[in-house]
Amino acid sequence: MEFNPTDGAPRSSFELLPAGEYDIEVLEAEERQSQKGNQMIALTLQAKHPDGYDARVWDYLVSVPAAIFKIKMFCDATDLAKQFEGGKLTAEDCVGKRARAKIVVDEGRDGFGDRNSVSDYLVAGATTGGGISTMPNEPAAAPPPVAEGDIPF
Repeated sequence: MEFNPTDGAPRSSFELLPAGEYDIEVLEAEERQSQKGNQMIALTLQAKHPDGYDARVWDYLVSVPAAIFKIKMFCDATDLAKQFEGGKLTAEDCVGKRARAKIVVDEGRDGFGDRNSVSDYLVAGATTGGGISTMPNEPAAAPPPVAEGDIPF
């Protein structure tokens, strides 16, 4: 049997995931204060890289009006709607939760490399892309014929 010994090097859980939808699990959650002094929960998420190994993504649920939508998405996707409606979410509520998430690649800045982030937490059965169908699935039935005497002009 022949093999390449360098293939046996452990894979880093810090390698980027390609943009796409992934099943995720919350491995760790910690209540912290953001740099601007706001309450937040820092999440460590795990997903499977398409090559089969585990990859980590970090996300932050921040308690500011402009970011409440993301807390709601997370709660809806992880069956924590009751906590959302009650206005209180704890780190303990989050650990072990599983969901589907849309992961994107953010371009690096300020001397840091590219990184993954969560753009959406998806409710089971939901798909991204949004919108509604603008075309009916079946052709519309032909309108009934109109007699010349029925035209009001």
